[in-house]
Amino acid sequence: MKKFAMNLVAVAAIAVCSVSSAFAGGLGSLGFADIGAPSAGGGNIDTATTFVIGNLVTTASATGDFVGIPTQVFGSVSFDINSAGSLSFGNAVFGTFTSTSFTVSSSGPGFENIYVLGNYTGGTYTASDSGTASFTISFTQDPAATGAISDSATFSIPPSTPPSVPEPSTFALLGLGGLGLTVHTYRRRQAAV
Repeated sequence: MKKFAMNLVAVAAIAVCSVSSAFAGGLGSLGFADIGAPSAGGGNIDTATTFVIGNLVTTASATGDFVGIPTQVFGSVSFDINSAGSLSFGNAVFGTFTSTSFTVSSSGPGFENIYVLGNYTGGTYTASDSGTASFTISFTQDPAATGAISDSATFSIPPSTPPSVPEPSTFALLGLGGLGLTVHTYRRRQAAV
């Protein structure tokens, strides 16, 4: 058992080192805010597939290579979650981000969290940074379906871990496990009687 644990630690260390070296010189995250008037197709974020970020700007919330970047203003940015390459923004200082896929990571009445994977090319502030990046956007609407919409986002290179949404097969396996446990318990009780 001890040998297994040592091997597991070694594999984890190798995995961490390989991820770090793949993005050498290109690590960091950057917060974004919307100082404009965001909107959603049809006025309801719960049913919309098109969104408009009113006036996208960077915030002081930054890590890695983005620490100290001056505030960047990108203006209005619109996108359609059904069109993989529909989100794109950038400037000479920040660089350029273009989406390749959208995933609605969580949603409910009055909130939508959208995970966007895409390609990033660094600008003058992060000239050595290029590669796959993520842009996670959170929309809220209060009251749900009819109220004012607000949003915020975080950019990360390398991409932040995508939110885990269980696949239907996971639920099926859990159900089968629960059924097996129930049958096993039933048989043990019948044998005891």
